[in-house]
Amino acid sequence: MPDKLIDTNILVYAHDTSEGEKHEIARDLLIQIWEKGGGVVCLQNLMEFFVVITRKVENPVDVAEAGSIVEDFIRSDNWRIIDRDIDTFINATNLVSEHKIHLWDALIAACMQENEITEIITENVKDFEKIKDIKVTMPF
Repeated sequence: MPDKLIDTNILVYAHDTSEGEKHEIARDLLIQIWEKGGGVVCLQNLMEFFVVITRKVENPVDVAEAGSIVEDFIRSDNWRIIDRDIDTFINATNLVSEHKIHLWDALIAACMQENEITEIITENVKDFEKIKDIKVTMPF
């Protein structure tokens, strides 16, 4: 299975039990990756996940537990963590200008392009589908 970037919203749904069917689908997707590999996240995804899961969901996760979850991703051999640099930021600003998308989504897209990741699993179809060479899969 080719590597796929798992967007923040999928990470959150996988850990937010209040989300019903979305939780189950996202959790099952992450379990497959934990077992077989092929998952990619940007460091930014993990940062966003930490903030959302500890503050913005119906049943927030304890900060220490959220930190432990993030560390599990970082230490896992089945997950690849990619990150940005100055060139990524410049490429992202070009994507913002060209496609009129949010900088944060553009940073993820630019990071994907630089790391030859061609598919993103996300609920945010409208922004990522504007960028050529990125296949958007919405699992719900």
